[in-house]
Amino acid sequence: MPGVVVPAPLSRPHLDEGATALEEGGSGRARMAVMAKPLEPHLAERLTESSRPLGDRLAVRSSGVHEADGTWSGVFSSYLEIRPEEVPQAVVGCWASTFTVAAIDRHLAAGIQPGSMDMAVLIQPELIPDFAGTAGVDDRGITVGAIAGSPAPLVSGWDPGSYGRIDAADEVSGTAVDLIGERWLREIATMLRAAATLGATACEWAVADERLYLLQLLATPRREPMSIQPPEGLDSETARHVSRLARRFPGPLGESLVLPWALGCADIPPNGSPSPIDPLTALHEAAALASGLTAAVWSLPPDEAARVARDTLRELRGNRPQPALERVVALSEPDRAQVSAVLDRLATVREEMTRLGAVVHPESAWHLDPAAIERRLAGTEDQVTARIGFDRWDPFHIGVTAAHGTPVQSVPASAGLGFGRARWIDGFADRQVFRPREVIATRHPTPDLAPLLWDAAGVVTTGGNPGAHLFESARSLGLPAVCGVDLAGTLGADTALDGKAVAVDGTTGVISIDEW
Repeated sequence: MPGVVVPAPLSRPHLDEGATALEEGGSGRARMAVMAKPLEPHLAERLTESSRPLGDRLAVRSSGVHEADGTWSGVFSSYLEIRPEEVPQAVVGCWASTFTVAAIDRHLAAGIQPGSMDMAVLIQPELIPDFAGTAGVDDRGITVGAIAGSPAPLVSGWDPGSYGRIDAADEVSGTAVDLIGERWLREIATMLRAAATLGATACEWAVADERLYLLQLLATPRREPMSIQPPEGLDSETARHVSRLARRFPGPLGESLVLPWALGCADIPPNGSPSPIDPLTALHEAAALASGLTAAVWSLPPDEAARVARDTLRELRGNRPQPALERVVALSEPDRAQVSAVLDRLATVREEMTRLGAVVHPESAWHLDPAAIERRLAGTEDQVTARIGFDRWDPFHIGVTAAHGTPVQSVPASAGLGFGRARWIDGFADRQVFRPREVIATRHPTPDLAPLLWDAAGVVTTGGNPGAHLFESARSLGLPAVCGVDLAGTLGADTALDGKAVAVDGTTGVISIDEW
């Protein structure tokens, strides 16, 4: 298809103007500054005249220099139904879209300074598709998402469209066959397989006037999902109890100062309340109390009890956790007053780490190493913030949730396994309370959720299609995701998933739901 390309470096003067305004007044002022800066007259005239041969109905599409990476899918603006004389303003509008709130959030999540990414613009005749959608290729075949008319409702996550598959044996299945026919499914698959030889992983396509068009191609290899093999034999109540303890007290801090003695608790103790004592003193006292509790629970001298507890925790996370689970059953109940004293002191430490800016939320402090916390509290180390990634207990949690929870079949959207507490997101306020390593649960996979993906454990949506831009971003990050989940039929209401423990299998499309 004919077109005009505006090279990325031409955006730099406008983006510099926007970056300066962003520091002074935020997103709105930055976009206004970009839009207010006029194009050089020669460039504006050349854009208009070069666009005239393309017709009177044009598409003006943005393309940031990092956009080959699917983590940026759907974040920048495109304009449709543009006349040639409107092209210069539409080009500036594309550049301004790098300063929308959603784009700024995406920049910050990716660790890139807003306004630093040059942006190219493509001008083409606008198609009026009969059908359009997306397609992706993996080891199992080709996945096609299709919708009548423009692909915009599908890729933005608002319309589920139809779903089709062409597997490795070239067998065609799915509701997309009824919408667009087997002929077009096979032609789309042939086109994408040819592009895949050049490294492509996905595309957007359209059928108009009995012709197939390639609208956009993603040619960056996707990140491989982390390989997780949940252990077997986790269908006992003891395994379920251990899993809940490890969820409540995760990370190095929880595993060092809580889990060794908490394994002996018949029920899960509360997290505690901050104590009016010096945080560094609180950390030292918590360590001393934890050592005594561990010795009492295991009926061993402190050093030996600590070693046996470490070995047991390691064995619980391994491939054969049954012997360790049997040892847990025989443990003694800890003294409740001392339990409260430990947790109160650790609450003091976690609150102080939050106040110091080492973590954003007190819950995140569980994921810090006690030695690093001690250095920060003593003033010998400035930064201990660490990104919260995959937890080594996750295979255990996934196995327990699969054994005890309710399985629900859905549509695979991004391969891999993940585990976390579900956070139902239905608006901006819900995004503000989202916590790292939670599972995003929502109705529509809209692009504004993308900044949350960097810290999420998975994505579950009741609507949408695997071709939505949000799922392309998830695949680029190796984050498991599913769509089309019937939560209302399973739980009575979509929002009932909020707060539940969820294991997400983005390869098979099965999620398992249990109480947290």
